[in-house]
Amino acid sequence: MTRCEEGQICLYDGHNLTGSNLQLQYGVDISNLGWAWNDRASSVWNRGKGAVCIYTDADYRGYHYTIMPGEKQELLFLFENAVSSLEYGGCGAP
Repeated sequence: MTRCEEGQICLYDGHNLTGSNLQLQYGVDISNLGWAWNDRASSVWNRGKGAVCIYTDADYRGYHYTIMPGEKQELLFLFENAVSSLEYGGCGAP
């Protein structure tokens, strides 16, 4: 498992939190992960203080899924190699 600091959201390009990872500071919404990480993640670890919502399309669109604090999530089916944006506070947060 690649390192993920407390307070961060980490995306991994391998299953079971393996491979290269992208560490994002909790609390900053990302409307587009950019060319390097768009449609690349296969697992996610939320070490932030609140929920985070991942989306299959940029600008918080497409299929979405909430990952709770402390949760390690395998991305399967619609979400594997499909994450393009993420939003803090959970899906549909005000």
